[in-house]
Amino acid sequence: MSFLTCSSGPRLHGLHTFVLENSLLRIVVLPEAGARIWQITYKPLAAELLWNHPVLAPARQPLHAIYDDTWSGGWDELFPNDEAGSVLGLDLPDHGELWTGEWDAEGFHHEGNAGVSLRYTTPLSNFLAEKTLILRPDSPVLKVEYRLTNQGTRAFPFLFKLHPAFAVSPNHRIDFPGMTVVREREFEGTLAGTPLLFSWPYVAARDGAMDLRQVPEISSKALHFFYGTELAAGWCGVTNRANRLAAGLHFDPEIFSSCWLFASHGGWRDLNVAVLEPATGYPFRIQTVIREGRARARSPGETLQTAVLFSVEEGLLSIGGVEENGRIQPGDET
Repeated sequence: MSFLTCSSGPRLHGLHTFVLENSLLRIVVLPEAGARIWQITYKPLAAELLWNHPVLAPARQPLHAIYDDTWSGGWDELFPNDEAGSVLGLDLPDHGELWTGEWDAEGFHHEGNAGVSLRYTTPLSNFLAEKTLILRPDSPVLKVEYRLTNQGTRAFPFLFKLHPAFAVSPNHRIDFPGMTVVREREFEGTLAGTPLLFSWPYVAARDGAMDLRQVPEISSKALHFFYGTELAAGWCGVTNRANRLAAGLHFDPEIFSSCWLFASHGGWRDLNVAVLEPATGYPFRIQTVIREGRARARSPGETLQTAVLFSVEEGLLSIGGVEENGRIQPGDET
């Protein structure tokens, strides 16, 4: 049955929610917790695609909260930095200014689509952040539009990064396009001792080549953190091989020129999660991003604008690409 709705939902841990829903997807958004997309459910298989912390609930957080200690999962955005640091004399908070913001939200129906528009002005960098979620009837594709406008009086350099946390298991496979992997030497995890630079998806380890596409058992205590650079295309995603359900992102590689991976399979706080992170640059320290010439910047009145698609496809064992319309292409079956 075809239907499409966007409306206020029931409160979640005291937080207001917006629920965007069609016959295939149900999306829950938390405007008061950084406009976080809390859940994306693929309804035909009752599959929860985003990871939510098993203990920590979403909550309002102060501007300078510690991200790792309060991270409850879902899909955040990071701007204008990752690690806390100083830019133009401003002490920017851990993981940026967006995730702690209480955003204005308004649902809409327009030309057969439904969605929610969200707005927030960052208190330090003085950017107007706009985020619009759009869903069409009977479509497994969520469109997310972003606009970041400098309302200040000087040009401002920044890092902008998506932070969707995917629920994974040993049945899952992680896929990226062809890319060069740059391992973060300050956060080696269980990739310690492997090359600092290699081609996705294999890395030379002591016990032979490791295929980073395969999600290991949580008992492995694996912990991987790296930057995917020189992307052959703008996409990434995960596939549950048990139910043959793939979920992928399509993004503009001219905007998001790298795609990071933070994946804990028991190796960080005993959690099992994979965060696939399209980003405008790297590494995680904003001062280094600026010094190495990888920061984006906008002058007063200028806007960074882009759109991202989150899509779902049944019947796949892996992802070979995500098209501009969101259609997920099958990958190899190894």
